[in-house]
Amino acid sequence: MSASQYLVEDLRRTRELLGLTQEAWGERIHFSAKHVGAVERGERPALPDYLAAVDRAFGTAFMQFYRMFVKGELIPVWYRPFIEHEGRASLLRVYHPLVVPGILQTEAYARAVLTGRRLQADSVDGMVATRVGRQEILHRRPDPCQLVAVIDEGVLHRRVGDAEIMRAQLNALAAAFDHPNVRVQVVPFNAGPYVGLDGPLAIATVDGRSVGFLEGHLEGRVVESPDATTDLEGAWEAIRDYALPSNQSLELIMRTAEKWT
Repeated sequence: MSASQYLVEDLRRTRELLGLTQEAWGERIHFSAKHVGAVERGERPALPDYLAAVDRAFGTAFMQFYRMFVKGELIPVWYRPFIEHEGRASLLRVYHPLVVPGILQTEAYARAVLTGRRLQADSVDGMVATRVGRQEILHRRPDPCQLVAVIDEGVLHRRVGDAEIMRAQLNALAAAFDHPNVRVQVVPFNAGPYVGLDGPLAIATVDGRSVGFLEGHLEGRVVESPDATTDLEGAWEAIRDYALPSNQSLELIMRTAEKWT
């Protein structure tokens, strides 16, 4: 039994030990009975917002178990070192030319992205939970991670899933502007060729030093040497030079979201 499967079983056992129906449990944690049932049947992953609500309501420690055993369960071995850095980062800078960066994906969008990779169905739920769970660093207290995300305008128009999923994802991007620790910028189509077309990148600032990550078709590469991270930061700044200011980026995101009907 995997850690994520054990977590779901333990959630159900805890509810039953407390003598609560799914409806009563849902009322206590402010989730619908339908949502509770879907989690217990394994139809949707137990995400951090759900687990945190359970911990608050019943004094449990499901989030601790999630962080220790579930979070990295389905992360490729070559990606785990960077995810560990990301989890401790004070600043995270990410760029993607093709899809919304994972740290900002909705659950439905993430599922569509992962399904498109032709992964085994039984692994998708856990990977969705892991990907969406990474957003926890943006809401931690008292020191949420500062996030600066840059995307190409093509991301707003590339269909991932259906129109409803796209509209919800773009609305979620727009809502991210309400968080003081999150900044999103868009490189417009009229920017022409620029260095970002070489591929996605991420830079985490941890304890005053930078750690980068470059994606590849088979696996990614963690970049830690000072010379290499300096070059990567130069590429990042070159990409941002082509991006629209935040207010114009927000307007573009909102206009495009309205087209996904």
